[in-house]
Amino acid sequence: MKKVLFNPFEQFSERPLILFGISVTILLSMTGAFFNARFDGVIDLHFSTPTFFINTLTDNAINIVILSLALFTLGKYRNNKTRFVDVFTASLIARIPYYILPFFNWNNTVLVESEKLLKQFMTVQPGVAPQFETTNMLVLVLFAGFSLLFLAWFIYLLYQGYKVATNAKGGIEIVLFGVTILIAEVFSKIIFYLIN
Repeated sequence: MKKVLFNPFEQFSERPLILFGISVTILLSMTGAFFNARFDGVIDLHFSTPTFFINTLTDNAINIVILSLALFTLGKYRNNKTRFVDVFTASLIARIPYYILPFFNWNNTVLVESEKLLKQFMTVQPGVAPQFETTNMLVLVLFAGFSLLFLAWFIYLLYQGYKVATNAKGGIEIVLFGVTILIAEVFSKIIFYLIN
């Protein structure tokens, strides 16, 4: 089970992984819309209302394509035998942990608590410390903790898939991989800015 959760690329061939990845992306884009999630960046998730299925599905499709192209470019540079389909599979599967995070916004809890916190910061008087509700902070701290955990899972899965796709080895590959993810994030933010 551990290998399935943390390195499915060595357990399954690309075809079942692609079919599974596309199915989960579509299904959890629906639930993402239900929980008012927007995946507006390769490593971003925000909550806003109203959110529609077409928004979340488009968000996820853009992120998968950008991530795949960025990693394929790096992979080809490092190993000429890198195939796009392998990197695409890694991008599809690795994003699945991110699709679970919108469930934390049940009843718009994270959205409401975030807005409350932002409002407190905006209305605080100079020289006066803002007053935070315990519930407010607890919800946001828990969500932040789980977000970091799922981000780590996403990056770990993505690197495992990238490693299999490119036969990457060594510290320099990890550095280049990290830089490529950051570049993909910047490109995704530019695209989301242009289309919104």
